[in-house]
Amino acid sequence: MASRNLQQRKGYMVEAVELLSRLTLRSIKGRSKSIEDTEKASKGFLPTNDEEDGGEEKSYKVVYAVHSTHQNPNSDSAKSESQSFEPEKISTELVGLVTLKSVDSSSLALPEYLTIPADAAASTLSLDLGYMFLPAAWGKGLATETLNAVFKCCGKAQSFWTPYSKVYVRAIVNEENPASMRVMQKTGMTEKGIYEWTGQPVFLAGKWVERSSLHIYGMHLLE
Repeated sequence: MASRNLQQRKGYMVEAVELLSRLTLRSIKGRSKSIEDTEKASKGFLPTNDEEDGGEEKSYKVVYAVHSTHQNPNSDSAKSESQSFEPEKISTELVGLVTLKSVDSSSLALPEYLTIPADAAASTLSLDLGYMFLPAAWGKGLATETLNAVFKCCGKAQSFWTPYSKVYVRAIVNEENPASMRVMQKTGMTEKGIYEWTGQPVFLAGKWVERSSLHIYGMHLLE
C-alpha cells in the first residue's frame, strides 16, 4: 500500500509539472521547453523536499491539485449502486492548481490601505493566492468550488500555521480578468481597492504591458 501511495504521489507531481509546462505559454519567460525548465519555474510555489532552514523566516506553501474524473467506458461498476467504489475503474486528469504562498520580499509590495494594518502585520501571516486552470475547465464553476474548499480546509488547519494565530490571504487580479473578479466575489473575498502598477514591460494576459490596474482582494482565513 505504501509503495502504491508513493507511486501515486510521484504521478501527481509529474502531472503537475506537465500542466505547468502547458500553462507557461503566456509566461513572461515564454513556454517551458523541457520538464527541467518547468521544475525550475515552479520551485517558487510548489513544496519541495530540499528546502532547508538557513536561518531565514519559514516559508509557507500550499498546493491544491484539481482533477477531473471520468468513468472508464469499459467499466461496469456504474451498473450497480450497491457495488463498492473501485478507483482503478476511474480515470483522472489534472486540470488545475491552486497555490497559497507566504508573502515575502519577492512579492508585490502594496500600500497599507490595500492590505492589513501595519500594527497587525507582525502577528499575521499573509499569503498570496494563485490559481490556474486549463481552458477545458473554464466556465464550469471549478475555481469557485475549489477555492471554497481550500479556504475551508486551511481555516481548520490551525496547527499548520504555527506560530501564527491569524492568517490573511490576498489576491491580485488583472483588470482584464473579470472572470476571476467574479470568483473572488463568490468566495467571500473583499475588494480592498485598485493598485495602479507601472514598471518595466512584463508579459501579462497574453501581451506586453508597462502598466495595469490591479484589483486587490483579501480576507482572513484565521482571525
